[in-house]
This record gives sequence, structure tokens and C-alpha cells, in this order.
Amino acid sequence: MPTIEIAKNSGFCFGVRRAIDIAKEIAEKNEGTTYVYGQLVHNERVIEDLENQGIVFIEDIKNIPQGATTVLRAHGEPGTTYQVLGEKGITSSTSLKDATCPLVTLVHNVAIKLKNAGYDVAIFGKHDHPESIGTSYHIKGKDTYIIEKPDMDHARAFVEYLKGNNIKRAALVSQTTMSVYGYKKLIDNLNQLTNGTFRNIPLSLTDVSADYGYVDTICNPTKQRQSGTEELARKVDVMVVIGGVHSSNSKELAQKARELGVETHYIQSAAQVEKGWFAGKERIGVSAGASTPDVLIEEVVGKIKEVAL
Repeated sequence: MPTIEIAKNSGFCFGVRRAIDIAKEIAEKNEGTTYVYGQLVHNERVIEDLENQGIVFIEDIKNIPQGATTVLRAHGEPGTTYQVLGEKGITSSTSLKDATCPLVTLVHNVAIKLKNAGYDVAIFGKHDHPESIGTSYHIKGKDTYIIEKPDMDHARAFVEYLKGNNIKRAALVSQTTMSVYGYKKLIDNLNQLTNGTFRNIPLSLTDVSADYGYVDTICNPTKQRQSGTEELARKVDVMVVIGGVHSSNSKELAQKARELGVETHYIQSAAQVEKGWFAGKERIGVSAGASTPDVLIEEVVGKIKEVAL
């Protein structure tokens, strides 16, 4: 009979749980409507549950009413968001609650300190991800150099950017949810192109003597979920990874499993589970990103048992 195993550390990280708790608490205390700017976390099930509790999600900041009780998402925001909300009378001293994950705030602070230390700061991340957009604000805004992929072509393009702009000091930070392996590969490729000039800069920034370097700002919850997924993927016949459509950290889990050569299916709900995936499979693995609720994991496992066992 097939066996089902769930990867270690699957499901909510503390930053996601904190953001959800903040939104719920504010909504319970607020007599009027509570608004969230953007997706609080990248999971459709979570958003649906919060909407059912009366929370309204707004994608266009212009549509947030004057003085409205507003919660900011876990991914962090650029300073312009606070400015626009401030003009609407929405501030931390009035009706604004910031649910930015502390580990994202840490990346912002690292980027600022690196910039102040004379570095041209670039990001390993996704151009359209709110976290990278927020971090960019603290560097060069829209002109911040963002590297989306770790391959040699992207590494070479970055080196050419540095040479073309005569940049003598440069440092990389990473979006917290990027691939650990991918970041290492990017640094290895950069060092191959530059004779090993990119050195590790400690997260504490106690040593910023390197002219070219990188700071490991991928968060521990991301590392734990990637490690747990990798460990499980190495011993199963098929993997089912659960995560939101826009969840960067969940997609990285699926990508990691595929890179290890195991058949992998990325889904958002139990309704997407197909019986054919498990034909002839003895060991079934399940993993879930940091924004996936436990109830959704339980539903998917239940569906797998229904069709595969």
C-alpha cells in the first residue's frame, strides 16, 4: 500500500501567521471596514477566509477611503505607500497597522546600511514581487538592478552592468523567499566570471571591507522548508506541493523537487488532485509553502488517501 509523508516544516511560517493574526485582531476590534492593501499573504484560501470575516482587499491604493483602518501585507512596502496613505490620514498613529514580516524589514535595513557603506546594492529576486519592489525603494527605486535567475547569462549581464557603469563596490541581497541553491549558484557564477571577487558579507555587517560581496538574506523559514522538501523528494516517487498561484516560496519548493528528478505537481487546492498521478507509486510526498494553512494540507492529504490508497 502506498505511503504518504509530509515534508518537515510545511505550512505557515511565523511571519505569515503574525500577519494573519494582526489582520484578524484589527478586524475584530474595528467597528467599520478593515482594508488590506494587496494580498496579505500569497494564498487564495487564506484571502478567501479573511474576506469571509469582512476584510476587504484593495489592489489600487487610490481606492482605500480617507482615514480607513488599513493593514499592510507581510511582504513589505516601499516608502511611497506610506506617503500616499499618510495623505489620506492613514498613519501608524491613527488607523494604519503594518504587518510586514520582521525578516523582510531586516532585508530593508541591510540594504540601507550597505548603501550607506558605499555599495551599489542589487537584489536576487523577482521584479514583480512586492518584497523586491519594497526593498528596491531603499536602494535606487525602479533603477535597482534585480537578478531573477542564477544562470551564467544573468550573472554575466550583471558583471557587464558593473563594468559598464564603472561600479567599484557592489553587494547583493536576496529576496527572503528565493532558492538557497539558486543564490549559491549565482554567487558561484559571478565568482567564476570575476576570479572570486564576490565575498560573503556577514548579516551583521561587521565586516564591509570587500569591494564586491553578498549577504545571505534568505530567511530561515524558507531554508527550512526547502531543506525539508529536498530531503523528502529524494526518497519518494511523486511530490505534491501546495501553494498559492503567486507564492514565490512555494514555487521554489516545486522547482527544487523537479530539479531532483521526481515527478512533481503544484496545486492550490485538494480539488486539483488527480488519481492518475499516483498509479504505480509507492511513496507519496507532500510539501507546502510558508503561506499554506494547515487545513489545506489536511484536505490535500485526505484527497490523496481517497484516490491513491
